[in-house]
Amino acid sequence: MPDFSRRDFLKIGGLTLLGLAANPWIPHAEDQQPNFTAPLVWHGSRKYKRLAFTYDDCYLLYRMRTLEELLDQYPEFKVTFFPVGAKVINLDEQDPGIWKRLTAKGHEIGYHSFDHVNLGVMSRAGVLADYDKWYAALTQVLGGEYPVRFVRPPYDIISPALDILCQERGLVAALFSVGGGGEPEVVFNAIQKAQGGDIVQMHIRTDDYNSSVLAFPWLQENNWELVTMSQLYDDYLRNEINPPACDVNAGNNLTRTCLE
Repeated sequence: MPDFSRRDFLKIGGLTLLGLAANPWIPHAEDQQPNFTAPLVWHGSRKYKRLAFTYDDCYLLYRMRTLEELLDQYPEFKVTFFPVGAKVINLDEQDPGIWKRLTAKGHEIGYHSFDHVNLGVMSRAGVLADYDKWYAALTQVLGGEYPVRFVRPPYDIISPALDILCQERGLVAALFSVGGGGEPEVVFNAIQKAQGGDIVQMHIRTDDYNSSVLAFPWLQENNWELVTMSQLYDDYLRNEINPPACDVNAGNNLTRTCLE
């Protein structure tokens, strides 16, 4: 079996996998931007009772701390943060080691631009430079390399620049199928109607924190799992692409498939 590089896999994900008609990770044609060939995910496999909670921006240290305390009450729940680079540095200055703590507890970090700028207005050089600046901030606060796998574009805009970024830096574009940002009771009601594999978009702000306070005990009582984006991606690769004899944990490194 030949080896596949990370970029080879992403090319397969963006082109060959479009041919899988039932593929839940690739949008239907009417949702797909023209010429967007990188992997683009809206929700994961419907096969498992799992959700991915994601938290964008990460502006408020107070809310980051209270969310961390809430998550500590549910150690089996893992979430994905999409912070802007400026706050990666700023929050670590205010609370040294906050990002190390979160990753040590099994939570994941994805790219969300350095200053919350629309990636669609950037040139190829500009979008790559913005990611590299963000990644440098992340490695600075973590004290070493970190395997970033996902990008949540600011304002949820799918663009040619986003496609270039995903192809050049080996990233998967992560959108969402359940949105937060409203009255906690309304968001909680939407979460109660979620399907397995849904990606829930939250932000680090009071309403979404309160939505999480309502949702977490209900999710636990009803046997839902909260998993990182990588876990949802791994579920998809192992169950939709790889036959039983193929490598497990393929989604964690994004390098191997059994399509051959």
